[in-house]
Amino acid sequence: MRQDALTSPQPAAMVPEAVIREARRRQRRRQLVIGLAVAAVLAGAAGVVAGTGSPAAPRRVSHPRPGPSAPAVSRPAPPGPIPRSVATTVLMWPVVAHGEYPAFGPKYGPPAYLDNLATRQLSRRHKPAFGAGDFMPYLVQAGRWLVYVGGRTTMAVRDDLMGKPRVLGRTPFFARAASPGHVWLERFSGADPAMGQGRASVWQVSVRTGRRGPVITLPRRSFLLAGTDAGLLLKVPQGQDFGLALWRPGSALRALPYSPLAGYGFGLSPRLVAYGTGCQGRDTMANDYYATCPVLRVFDVVTGALLSFRAPPGTAGWMPPGFDLTQSIAPRDPVIAAYAATRPLGHGQDRLYVIRLTGATRRPMAVPSSVAHLNPRTAWSADRSWLFYQGPGGRMWAYQASSGKVRASSTPCCSYTVMAALPSGRR
Repeated sequence: MRQDALTSPQPAAMVPEAVIREARRRQRRRQLVIGLAVAAVLAGAAGVVAGTGSPAAPRRVSHPRPGPSAPAVSRPAPPGPIPRSVATTVLMWPVVAHGEYPAFGPKYGPPAYLDNLATRQLSRRHKPAFGAGDFMPYLVQAGRWLVYVGGRTTMAVRDDLMGKPRVLGRTPFFARAASPGHVWLERFSGADPAMGQGRASVWQVSVRTGRRGPVITLPRRSFLLAGTDAGLLLKVPQGQDFGLALWRPGSALRALPYSPLAGYGFGLSPRLVAYGTGCQGRDTMANDYYATCPVLRVFDVVTGALLSFRAPPGTAGWMPPGFDLTQSIAPRDPVIAAYAATRPLGHGQDRLYVIRLTGATRRPMAVPSSVAHLNPRTAWSADRSWLFYQGPGGRMWAYQASSGKVRASSTPCCSYTVMAALPSGRR
């Protein structure tokens, strides 16, 4: 299992609220893995009960007076299937069987769903074989490669899942890089880097060739989140918690505007960092944890431009999923997807919105039929035009931000630890 002190460091003197918040955030991620299967089991049981009649005495039947006829209410036709032209395969891990938490063995792990939307075939695969532990991230995409945790190592496999996986580094800690086809690897030395007793070192590696760049030692008590076009994005001490800062070797740390905390991230790209500010932790009646943020901010690390979006009217705030847990920012397209908490609070219910970051209209637009529980995963199609999300009945739906079109699939979706959209090919 992962040592949390290394990648999510918490000082010994941290206030109890911050410790509880981090523990509950991790508990929520583990619980989301099994939530979909449990809901399916309960729904099936409810259907059985509803279809079972009782042989009791005849019931009294009332005959109300006929009233004026009302116009027939026409229900909207269900959306058509997700078009094959999206040419995308969605990887979702782990598959949960019979509502039980997935088991890990010495030579195996739970399988993943592969949903090929071009052929409309849903299959189970044990490749890639993710390692066990509370890692973040489990997987990032680097060009046409998938980089993932494999035991105590960082592994890579082609995004068509063909060919033999190979070891990139003898460390399970990695982060996305701004350079296409590269990732950053991270290693720790010393007894407790979170308390300054040791340091983190990073180096960039080409996924295709394995060629390594020079080793860089990070500032004390700082940890790598991602590479950007303006340097490394680090998690750094901020009061009794950890904040966000940009850093180039030999330069001073540069804090992000409004001093955001690292735990309230929404999404990353080589140029953009999306995070919440003014956030507040909340509990559900089922003792789950989530946070709401009154403002979502998107910072351009190159130009320094900052966009701010208040939570949509009628909602209780934006719900940050964390960095590298879901694909919020469309690749090379100025659109971001984010969930906002719906009222009443305490239930963990939310609704999905998309925001265009350019143009005259920058207000959040609600995604149709996107009400969900505790921030499920989202992913953008390989052609970057469709957003995959959890629709009614826990099934995958797709939304085209440019046209407002909605399409549906019967694939179970989207409360997974890993959800990634890959170009469809021969699988």
